[in-house]
Amino acid sequence: MIHCCKFKADDIYCLEETELYSNRMLSIGFCPVCNKPVAELVEELFTGGINRVTAVGINAQNLVQNVKDDILYSILKVNFPKRKSRPYGWKYGLNKESKNGKIKQYACDFYGNKELIKSL
Repeated sequence: MIHCCKFKADDIYCLEETELYSNRMLSIGFCPVCNKPVAELVEELFTGGINRVTAVGINAQNLVQNVKDDILYSILKVNFPKRKSRPYGWKYGLNKESKNGKIKQYACDFYGNKELIKSL
């Protein structure tokens, strides 16, 4: 995506085909220079051309609202599913006290996974 500079999209959505367009993709993200929302809709015409629409700010929000009913799936959710296992990546500590006074220490990640480290 390009606005003030070239940057990668935060999320990419695949959209349903219409009577005129196929291979429809909606990319959304925030410009790292001006922090404005940017949305880009890329559609391939059945006749062979490509239609590219880029919107910034409130127009980007309007573009997303117009095509939100056509969203089939998010590419980032398909490619990067949450792990259902031990914590990985950034971790933080969580201490919980039970009713009988015992303290349990957990290692947690930002995906909801947690692992018991120590019980005092």
